[in-house]
Amino acid sequence: MTSLNSLKSLLVTMAALSVSACVSILPETEPSAIYRLSSPTPVEWSGEDRMFVEINTPMAPRGLAGDEIALLMEGRHLAYMASAKWIAPAPRVVQNLVIDTFNATSAPLAPARPEDGVRAEYELRLDLREFEAAYDQGSGRAPMVHVSFAARVIATDGRRLVGTRVFSAEVRASTNREGAIIDAFDVASARATRELADWTVDVTRQ
Repeated sequence: MTSLNSLKSLLVTMAALSVSACVSILPETEPSAIYRLSSPTPVEWSGEDRMFVEINTPMAPRGLAGDEIALLMEGRHLAYMASAKWIAPAPRVVQNLVIDTFNATSAPLAPARPEDGVRAEYELRLDLREFEAAYDQGSGRAPMVHVSFAARVIATDGRRLVGTRVFSAEVRASTNREGAIIDAFDVASARATRELADWTVDVTRQ
């Protein structure tokens, strides 16, 4: 009986040592910085009744569909920032900015999400094509941020295609630093989404 108890104790000790050894060799994960895009200040609408435009979450290729901040290396393959992420998947980040941009204008179009359940006169569909910082001058130089998406406006009454257009903006980061790259994303995204909002108003007035 004593030998059996000794064997059990030895096995328990070996198992504990094994688990301890496994844990000790795992790399420690550093916390990621979380970034969001700056939103324009909303304005109060005091004019005529606004029509609703439903803003869908943009479709995106797999490499741009997550919350990683994409980096285009040598114009050929995607990598990602090691210590930073977006606050949400990139398509949702873009959708939120588009909605905030519509809310910051006095245009007669009120943005809505599909889950809001409102009856919208128009639907805005987006395909996110570029949302990355491209190292076009070498890995040690400040990258160029590319933001590009294709837009389609559809009238919900009769499912009529009202207009299509591609919106793009490029902004070079001031330095090859994390904060400067995020600032470039901020400026490029703001330019593209503002052009999108203005164009959507124009095509729905025709």
